[in-house]
Amino acid sequence: MRDVLTTTAELDALATIGAFVRVGLEHAGFDERGNWQVQLAVDEAATNIIQHAYPAASPGAIEVIWWFDDTTFGVELRDTGKPFDPAAVPRPRIDAPLEERDGGGLGLYLIDQLMDTVTFAREAPGVNIVRMVRRRPAQAPAVRQFALHGRLDARHSAAALAAVRTALDDGARAVLLDLSDVSFISSSGLRDLIVLLRRVRAVGGELRLCALQPLVAEVFALTGFVQLFPIHPTAADGLRAFGGPTRAS
Repeated sequence: MRDVLTTTAELDALATIGAFVRVGLEHAGFDERGNWQVQLAVDEAATNIIQHAYPAASPGAIEVIWWFDDTTFGVELRDTGKPFDPAAVPRPRIDAPLEERDGGGLGLYLIDQLMDTVTFAREAPGVNIVRMVRRRPAQAPAVRQFALHGRLDARHSAAALAAVRTALDDGARAVLLDLSDVSFISSSGLRDLIVLLRRVRAVGGELRLCALQPLVAEVFALTGFVQLFPIHPTAADGLRAFGGPTRAS
């Protein structure tokens, strides 16, 4: 996915540039912290262009391009102003006493700290390019949510969990079982849940339970199953614990 914005190199454009980049970061799956960090790096790079590439009386243009693939998110800023040599900018002495700091080079330092790779280039005809790349966050698997009903006993539990087993065969790795409508559970039902838990773990997945009725929860407590399964008060709590998109089943 890719998008391009062209705007005037003025300080008033910084908010527009930030909002533009934020859209790409959201599409790429960055959380609020990662989104904020990349926006800060872009803001520093854009501010450098605005303040140093063009005369204040005649600002030129900035072209901002974001893109992402399966593993990385990149932002490129282009201008046709004065060339910029990052090597000529001294690194800030961040450990120096306050009275010895002048603040110079702090913007470049932040960019380097916040992004995984940063490159500066000048291409004909007179185009300056700063390219910044950051690894995309690992994507949480889609959560498969299953609502169980009635009795989980020797007669019913295997059939009740059949759809979950099928989902695992189809590649599901994050499973939430909603037990809010389960009124009874026996040792057979508990045993089938243990077998399911082992199967989920064998494929590197995760199984969570939610919304147990009080008497069912008491059985889990008596048998020590509360130590084996992550159990959440509500389905919403369980979904938040996974942190991924949801698919109800």
